[in-house]
This record gives sequence, structure tokens and C-alpha cells, in this order.
Amino acid sequence: MTDGTYLGPGPVAQIPEDVVSSQEHALQLWPQIDNHIAGLDHPIHEVFLVGAGGSFLAMVPAQYVLDLHSNVPLHTYNSDEFYYRSPPRVGKHSLVVVLSGTGNTPETIRAGQWAQERGAAVVAVTLKADGPLAQSLSTSFVATTGQGSQIVLQLVALAVLKRQGLDVSLMSSALSATPKALYEALESFEPQAAAIASAMKDVPVTNVLASGPLQGAAETFTMCYLQEMQWMHAATINADEFFQGPFEVIDKTTKSIVFLGEDNTRPMGERVRTFLDTYSGETFYIDGRQFGLPGVAESERSYVLPLVFHALVARLAAHYAAVRGYALEGRRYMWQVSY
Repeated sequence: MTDGTYLGPGPVAQIPEDVVSSQEHALQLWPQIDNHIAGLDHPIHEVFLVGAGGSFLAMVPAQYVLDLHSNVPLHTYNSDEFYYRSPPRVGKHSLVVVLSGTGNTPETIRAGQWAQERGAAVVAVTLKADGPLAQSLSTSFVATTGQGSQIVLQLVALAVLKRQGLDVSLMSSALSATPKALYEALESFEPQAAAIASAMKDVPVTNVLASGPLQGAAETFTMCYLQEMQWMHAATINADEFFQGPFEVIDKTTKSIVFLGEDNTRPMGERVRTFLDTYSGETFYIDGRQFGLPGVAESERSYVLPLVFHALVARLAAHYAAVRGYALEGRRYMWQVSY
């Protein structure tokens, strides 16, 4: 079926031990991030979020927060789209945030360098202080895991909002409670993750439906985990776009996964639920309301949940790997051939 690393079905990998500590480490970067954003010499007229692949999708939660609260335009670009389009408005009044976990993504490095040469304030978020991305740009904030980089992106967004005069204390408090709340959510999700992986491991096409700030986690699951690491046909469908055509392929043999958040776009997911419960086969709902999130104020649950879902899809992928037998480290083309 694939040229991937087949080990055969086996036990699921444990929840990483550094989930909490890596996020707590990221939270400690707040003074550094806040001081840097507050101290920028020029007014920020626009914000650009730039990344490729999983890093591009990881921008979605921060994008959503800035869309809701920022008083300046926000743009999210794939790294090469940003570089090749070369928006002429990028300059000294721009803040450009580039993300690459490994720090080795050439497209992202080139995009960040181009923006810096244009005079923009460029910030790198990465996991490697000595990686090419951090070394090529004047400012970088370094996390230790992908979950940590999610916190860093939120801190950058909060620093931008604070610079604009917004009170970010409630969101900051919720972010501080996130590491332990997220870990508890992961533990409670394990039985459901096992059930979903067992039921969905051999479906012809995996459709994941989501909306708003959960779109990034959903696409990370289908593109990075299922397509890239499990060689499964999969697609993420926006909950509204679902009714613009994709719902025509649904019948009683179809199995789907739906992400439901607590943000302003939840009614879109509820509309999907009503349709699928009527016309589809087995559907698995991962609902933000099922997670307790201790320490997170009720008003801030919608802010924290996108970070939780980014961690949940990693656990879901671990369960797929266990029941399908294909290691998440295997690749057919990526890093194996010239492309």
C-alpha cells in the first residue's frame, strides 16, 4: 500500500511527558515577547502570519484571536505564496510572524528574509535556536515542542493586542491555565481516540468537518497525519462549504469526524450535525464541551480550545498508527527524494 514504515499493529504511544513542561516554558517567554512587540519603533499597520504545511495550519488559532480583536488588518500566507506574491505593502509598518518548527523549511526562511529586507519587523517562532530560520532573522522566540509554539503564537497575538490598548488579562490568565487543562483533556480523550481510530482506520476517504479556529487542527490531522504519515485519502471540509457541494457524497455508508468548538462559529457545526445525523452513517463528534478545562474561565474556553484540539489530533494520530501499524515517522517522498 505504501513505502512507509510498517511495524504492524501495536500499543499506542504514551502521551508525551513534556506536554505540560513545554507549554510552561513557553509561558515564561511572555516578558521577552511583550517587551519586543511593545518596543517596535514604528506603528504596526498590518500583521502577516506566514508558514508552510503544519506550521501554516498552526497559525489558525492566533489568526482567529487577532481577527476578533485587532484593529489592524491581518493576513495569513503560505510561505511561498507570500514570497512569490511579494505584497508591496510589506514594509516598516508591518509585523511579520514566521513559523517553522524545525527551522529548516527553506520557503519560510526565504519569506522571512524577504520581509526583513523590506524593513518589516519580522519575528520567527521555532523550536531550534541554532536552526537556519532563527539564525537568518534578527528576532526569534524559541519553544521546545509544537504545543509550546502554539503558546508562543498566542503570546505574540496578545502582545499585539496589548500594544493596541486592549486589556488581555483574561486571555492571559486562561493561557496560564492551559498546560494542565490541556493535559487533562488529553487523558480524558484517550478512549474516544481509540474508538475513532478503530472505526475509521480503513475508510476509503476520511472527511473531517470543522469551522473557525478549529479549522487548523482539522487540516493538520487530515493533511499532516493521515495523508503524510498514514497515506490515507482525507480532506478537511469547512462546515459551511460542506453545504456547497461535499454533502452530496454523503450516504448511510459514510463515516465522518466533526470538530465542535465553543466559539462564534459553533452554529455552523451544529448545522452539520443535524444533516449528518439524518443522512449519514457513523459520525464521530469531538466536542469542546466534553472537556472540563480546569482553571479556564467560562468566558475564555473558546480561546483555549483551539490549542487543545491541536494536541488532540496528535493523540488521534498516535491511535491510528497503533491500529494501522504504520509509524508516524515513515515517509514515501518527504525528505526521501528531491522535490
